[in-house]
Amino acid sequence: MDELRVERGGWQQRERRQQPAPAAIRGLGTAVPQQQLTQTEIYDEILAPFLGTNRLARRIFQHTGITCRHVVVERDYYQRPRSTEARNRRYLQEALPLAERAIARCLEDAGLQIDAVDDFIVVSCTGIDTPGLDLQLAHRLEMRPDLRRATILGMGCYGAMPGLLRAAEAARAGRMALLLALEICSLHFQPDDDSIENTVTSALFADGAAAVLVSPTNAGAADQASPQENGSNGHAAPLTSGPYLVDFETFSDFQSLDQMSFRLTDTGFRMGLGAAVPDILADNVGPFVDRLLARNGLERDDVDIWGVHPGSGKILDFIEGRLELEEGALDHGRAVLCQYGNMSSPTVLFVLDEIHRHATPRPGDRAVLMAFGPGLTLEGALVQW
Repeated sequence: MDELRVERGGWQQRERRQQPAPAAIRGLGTAVPQQQLTQTEIYDEILAPFLGTNRLARRIFQHTGITCRHVVVERDYYQRPRSTEARNRRYLQEALPLAERAIARCLEDAGLQIDAVDDFIVVSCTGIDTPGLDLQLAHRLEMRPDLRRATILGMGCYGAMPGLLRAAEAARAGRMALLLALEICSLHFQPDDDSIENTVTSALFADGAAAVLVSPTNAGAADQASPQENGSNGHAAPLTSGPYLVDFETFSDFQSLDQMSFRLTDTGFRMGLGAAVPDILADNVGPFVDRLLARNGLERDDVDIWGVHPGSGKILDFIEGRLELEEGALDHGRAVLCQYGNMSSPTVLFVLDEIHRHATPRPGDRAVLMAFGPGLTLEGALVQW
């Protein structure tokens, strides 16, 4: 167990006595709704009647770093009022097939069948039901009845990181863990709100799902499918040689709880996003990263790849500057933002997929994955190939 020394004005974490064995990411699959719209189409054809046609709103949409997004809502979806119940029904209708596609691609990438899964962790914040997605998917996919399940609800954009930690803990105990992160953000636009805050969130968020299979490091790779058999997911090769989940880090600034929120109302979830978010992240990200690295005997220069959740283009710019990274170090996050927008919890896993397909990591390469969300909370993982 970690040793903690509490000091006036903060805390400091001592070096761990013993690091647990890393768990391996064995498969990865992503899925998005079929409907792809450009930023201009989303604004002009869906949201302009509510946000207006003023220059500021249009400029916000044009300067997000996003080219297109995938959304489930029809162009006229918000032409009549939508209750929370109606939006949640649509969430379940869309979430189940989207999840199935991401999971199928993940298992194909790993070369395994669904009955190999011992633990199933579901992460989401844009809908809720009981029995939840975990049980409904377990039934639809004919998963084992002794499946261990956990749901992580309401954590927002960083939710996949605690999910990865939970999956890694299961893998270190000798179990095969499947993580699903899924969000249908487009259902929660608030047509009665023409504020700048609502305009900004409407310009950023989109829909998507990602699934990751995490295995014990001693799991044999002989049953892996060949690279040719895994081509349908877009990977350059199956994830046989990692990445390995080496360590995790968390930090919450409890003084900034009001800066990011996602609150349930009678008309779905209402997003709150304070203007100070980039500054708060920039102030905390350096010490946060350095703690994670120092505990593992590393410095920033030892990191080969940076996989940062693209909350927005501005946030990526702030973090790149504050960490004093080379220009372009966060381009994997920028590529995901450009093609998909901010999908909340699955987004950092899309960034990992982008890294695997385009950075072609070599054995021994190290990466830091980071995501941010309500709290204001920073979540990070050190991974190695």
